[in-house]
Amino acid sequence: MYAVKFLDMKEECVKPFRLGLIVTIIIGLTFLWTGSAFLSWVYNVADLLESIGRINMLEGLTEGVGYVFQAIGIMITCVIIRQLLSSHAPDPSDDRKMKLIFAAVSIADLLFSYLSACAASLSGALIFGYVQNTFHGIIAALYIYMLTLYVDVNRRGLVFGLGYSIGSLGSYFISIIGDSNFLADIRSIFLYIFIVLLTLFLIYMCSYDSQSVPYAVFKSETTDESHVSSTSNIVLLAAVVVILLSLVKGLGFYFDFSDVWVGGMSLEYTRMFYATGLIVAGLINDINRRWGGIICVAALVFPFVLILLNSASVSGTVLWILNYSFTGLYVVYRVLLFSDIAWESLRTKPISQKSSLIYLAPLGLMFGRIGDVISTGIGLCFADSPIVLNILTAIMFVIAIIVFLALFSRHYLGVYAVMTKDESHSPVSFCDHYKLTDRESIVLMHITDKMTNKEIASELFVQESTVKYHVKNILKKTGCSNRQELKKLYSEYNS
Repeated sequence: MYAVKFLDMKEECVKPFRLGLIVTIIIGLTFLWTGSAFLSWVYNVADLLESIGRINMLEGLTEGVGYVFQAIGIMITCVIIRQLLSSHAPDPSDDRKMKLIFAAVSIADLLFSYLSACAASLSGALIFGYVQNTFHGIIAALYIYMLTLYVDVNRRGLVFGLGYSIGSLGSYFISIIGDSNFLADIRSIFLYIFIVLLTLFLIYMCSYDSQSVPYAVFKSETTDESHVSSTSNIVLLAAVVVILLSLVKGLGFYFDFSDVWVGGMSLEYTRMFYATGLIVAGLINDINRRWGGIICVAALVFPFVLILLNSASVSGTVLWILNYSFTGLYVVYRVLLFSDIAWESLRTKPISQKSSLIYLAPLGLMFGRIGDVISTGIGLCFADSPIVLNILTAIMFVIAIIVFLALFSRHYLGVYAVMTKDESHSPVSFCDHYKLTDRESIVLMHITDKMTNKEIASELFVQESTVKYHVKNILKKTGCSNRQELKKLYSEYNS
């Protein structure tokens, strides 16, 4: 009997791990080929611009306008997901539809990646490239959707960060194939085809069923309407925070994109350092979402240092390395922020009865792209006026701090605010009597709601071991030996 129980527990642990590993590889391969195809397009546009002496237009036409079309692609996906799930939470049939969309868009993306990379005219390269970027946005939104549905909240940061780091490192290794830059070689399309086919096979291996994370967590019998009504305010604050983060990062890290070609710098080499920031950010956010947000905002100080380094004529390669190292912090945080908001909308509604806000999950990336576009435009306008850039960056920095504090109090501290207002529980005097900390008080509230350690960890965006630590302290302070005694003591105290 114990052997069977052990095997069941082992299988229960292996399935989420296996699914998380598959999603990591899917994100890595997808980011690898879409990111590499983007660079192949950029190289073609750069050659065409250089032939007419307009290389200075490169950043605006590629990272500027290209990101606009990526944002459009993400928005298109959000609309599709919202229409599919307008009357119910996601189920296996919806998941199959999204997989078919993923496959169709990937094939179309490959076609336009080929056309944009081999177009002989600038107008053709731009038109094909912008369509390609729209498909890139759709695909990015779809794998963030998968990240939210397939991966446990406490592993989501590492899965995303590691997946993106695989894509970044892969772009570099692809670029050094042969004697020249392989990304600028039209033969790279055959490698992209192979990667896409492998990705689609892995997507087929994923399953959204009774073994998936949502089905294991969504046990609520009622809908938390107060949470639903407050979501719009949190989404608005989160959108402003993400845009401001991108603005401060973009303006602070701004320097001429054309240096990649004029100075002979390897963009793929500098992207290798992107992986470091991504993995570190993923680990921090999985340990504690609050610290992930705080560290992300604290990193906004560094662009001011880079402004000084740029004015001191520091090597462009060094600037790009620092740029990508810190960019990982912003990218991971903005994706997880909206993924968690979307997840929370699922967790608070019965999976078989209510619609969800899962379509919100990719918006972090979309608002990030909008911020990137705005910062690119401002940077191009004031590239010759570093003082103006410094002032604008400082203003955006102050606003970002203020808005983040508002988001922090609502999104990350909101659980305690709800607890203190819930008169049916009235835990405040109990917590004061036994000298429980704020975090221990929140954990206590969830224990009295009959939530497991895993469910509490998902609710508070922390590791399950952290919850166990708080439970141990609560039991020690109250003199109880187990949860049952704690619940009885709590009930007797309030009666």
